[in-house]
Amino acid sequence: MRHLNRYLALQQATPLIGVTPAAGLGLITVIPCMHEPGILELLDHLRSRDMPDAAVEIILVINHPDDASDEIRQSNARALDQIQLWQQAHNTPALQVHAIDACEMPVRASGVGMARKIGMDEAVRRFASIGVADGIIASLDADCRVSANYFTALLQAFTGHPAMHAATIAYAHRTSNITDSRHKQAIVCYELFLRYIELGWRHAGLPFAFTAIGSCFAVRANACARHHGMNKRQAGEDFYFLHKLARERPLGHLPDLFVYPSARMSSRTPFGTGQAVADWYHGQRTSWPVCAPLVFEELRQMNDSLNQLFKTDTSNWLASLPQPLRQYLHACNIEQAVINMRNNSATVASFRARFYFWFDGLKAWRYVNQQHVMPVEQALASLLQMMDQRMPTTTDAESLLQQLRRTPA
Repeated sequence: MRHLNRYLALQQATPLIGVTPAAGLGLITVIPCMHEPGILELLDHLRSRDMPDAAVEIILVINHPDDASDEIRQSNARALDQIQLWQQAHNTPALQVHAIDACEMPVRASGVGMARKIGMDEAVRRFASIGVADGIIASLDADCRVSANYFTALLQAFTGHPAMHAATIAYAHRTSNITDSRHKQAIVCYELFLRYIELGWRHAGLPFAFTAIGSCFAVRANACARHHGMNKRQAGEDFYFLHKLARERPLGHLPDLFVYPSARMSSRTPFGTGQAVADWYHGQRTSWPVCAPLVFEELRQMNDSLNQLFKTDTSNWLASLPQPLRQYLHACNIEQAVINMRNNSATVASFRARFYFWFDGLKAWRYVNQQHVMPVEQALASLLQMMDQRMPTTTDAESLLQQLRRTPA
């Protein structure tokens, strides 16, 4: 409990929900909401899911900045009223829904990261109040749907793996209701891109071989507190949070339950799914450009030779790597970084851990994003062949995506 109490003391957290948590509370799902007219449909959907033996809570963080339009203000006010009525009709000891009014946040402090942080901090506080240090906090978005076993499988997975501090959840963007063919092509290509990058990380042997999606992860309360909670970024909050957790030890992955994110286009955040899909939709491209699979082979060579770097001269080690990666690492000032790693590493294992603390997911992303040279469908086929996996039976993007979704992670 010390991590939770120390974190809450630093945050000077005061309760935002007046209702005492159920003694058997095991899972809290946090959902940021801004201008979500379909919030009741989401609550009805979640209420229809299979319920576990442990109590479940859903925390909705209704938020907008203090420069929000009248439309957004009115929409959020309606949502708060609707949620209150829903609570009166449907809250039970087994499933409690709570709303936090986080409207009128200062512009500089507003956004999805702050909203998610407010909800997750409150979840940490609620678990701490009943002495449940390892309670599970799931992150979801208001436009998502989930598989029937979402709550039960989450609890079963964490209960069955006590050492698992956090996990990503299987996902599949919803496309069946999209009538605009280019919009559908955009989200299909975007998901192919995400899956391609994750496969590439896995082929390279990197310790962060996962996809960071804000609606598709869960973390234990003590791990959340130990890593200082969610960040306040207006976009990419999920990426930074999950990569911070992955530095402690590898994340789990839960393939037996699904989150189905919306494919809607949006400009709410500077980047992310909605913005990326909108940019592609309004552009002139016919496919999603990605780096060649050779880039992941280069990273694999780096990973395989890391043990040598522990004692080998850095210049000699760099000379053994392909030129593009060698130049990139040099530009990142690897020589000085390695000196610091060696000075603070007694073993190869600790050296490797420090290396990947330095060469983190962001550096890896920046490297692969320098080289967009081929369509994602073609790149995926080549990468799967390189990994000795079964070759796709089609080059059609939508069929290829369905095939990848069926492939175990």
